[in-house]
Amino acid sequence: MKLYKKTLFFIFCLQILAAQQFISADPFNLIGIEQDGFRDSIQIHSLMLRPIMNETTNRKWSVITRSEIYLNDNAPNLENMGNRYVGKGAGFFTGLNISYAGKYVSFSLEPFYFTSQNKEVNVTGRESIFSRLNDVPLKSASPFSSAGLREAQIYFHYKEFGFGFSNANMWWGPGLHNTLTMTNNTTGFSHLMVGTLREKRIRNIGLNVRYIFSKLDKTLGEPYYTSLVWTVRFYTEPFITVGISRNYLSGGLPTDRPFTDWDAALIVFEQLMVDTKIKEYPPDWDPHDPWDETMSGFVMLDFPESKLRLYAEFGTNDHRQDFSDLRAQPDHASAYILGLRKYGLLHNDNFVAGFEYTNLILGKFWKYRATPNWYDRNFYDYSSYDDRRWAAHSGADSDDLLIYFGYHSDKWACIPAFNFERHGVLYTRPAEVKIELRLDFRYTYREYHLNVFYEREWLEHAGFIPDKWRIGNVIWFGVERDITNLFTDKLSSLRKK
Repeated sequence: MKLYKKTLFFIFCLQILAAQQFISADPFNLIGIEQDGFRDSIQIHSLMLRPIMNETTNRKWSVITRSEIYLNDNAPNLENMGNRYVGKGAGFFTGLNISYAGKYVSFSLEPFYFTSQNKEVNVTGRESIFSRLNDVPLKSASPFSSAGLREAQIYFHYKEFGFGFSNANMWWGPGLHNTLTMTNNTTGFSHLMVGTLREKRIRNIGLNVRYIFSKLDKTLGEPYYTSLVWTVRFYTEPFITVGISRNYLSGGLPTDRPFTDWDAALIVFEQLMVDTKIKEYPPDWDPHDPWDETMSGFVMLDFPESKLRLYAEFGTNDHRQDFSDLRAQPDHASAYILGLRKYGLLHNDNFVAGFEYTNLILGKFWKYRATPNWYDRNFYDYSSYDDRRWAAHSGADSDDLLIYFGYHSDKWACIPAFNFERHGVLYTRPAEVKIELRLDFRYTYREYHLNVFYEREWLEHAGFIPDKWRIGNVIWFGVERDITNLFTDKLSSLRKK
């Protein structure tokens, strides 16, 4: 027990991401990474598919420690937090990330420990489709704690291509705050990955492609999750990046048709339109399978001279009958994200600003045509894993706006932000309205990277009850340090002995 406490104290007292072998899914450091890329236009990478091998470091090893303390005076809060569940009361997270990049093998792993007081909080119940929002108390233990290996991944590769196994969080899409199909809003799930570990550059074209296959052991029914996602980047003026993500939840349900592991693994390669699928089905099969399919497309424009990034994501959550159906009602069961990120605002390299709007509200045809909500399948626990959605955290029938403006330099950063989010927008009762004011402050002192994050939240019509209010505050203190040199020096001394 004494050794355990000493280890925690050591990790807490230590604590830069520039040397990491993998750029993680977590968007926490995305602004800084993109800002550095725009300072050197040849290093502006799309970063749509993460984790991704870091092309800006020549190290083989990276060892980074991180510790965080949270204080929350109301319902669970914060999105895109991976393994950290910020319940009411005080919380603590500490981790040691070790990564290695070799010629044929690369890996990372992060032993971690997390605990939260997770005090009881009274939250008005919502319908099941809204039961996986991030403010719902889902961990009954008080205090709640967890430990293990997060961001564990190993890949066997030759140059850019490879395959491997991972439980690391993933992020697909150009968004900073949201994507439609994959974020780090929940704990990472174990999966097989085949594809590129970094961009494959062929002259002025860069390619990233990944195939993912998993069985979700912490989702109702333990369904298969299968995805094929790719992006192509054209190094023109401006840089143009396009991509598509196709995702399936399948299995876990009784069905008359035969369905094996192999069927689940290959399902993302089947025909797109229902009419073309029917031609391949036996006559006794239902033309509409019971599985949950989502697709989204990405487009991003980068302007190196003005240091501006414009992006959009458009997705659909329903099988289309044929191309005529798609052409007649293109926004049926659709969602989209629009945004921009601007660096070097007001002719100052250190000013940054941006906005991002996510729209998951039912389309305009919902009154005339049965329209499924995004993330609405109760038999797949509303597209959740370990009680949190892996995609857009705002959930079904929602929208979400983020605006920020601030200062970010190598020494310190201060970025205030405003977030406006609604749930149940098209229901007959009043929609829930959430307003958040945030302040993100960071400071580098010698080898330590300190951060303080504060958020004040107002929730109107909580639980869809008219005029019911809730106010909450969260403050987060964190410290990181790159201890790679200490680690490699120790390895060298052991070799000499």
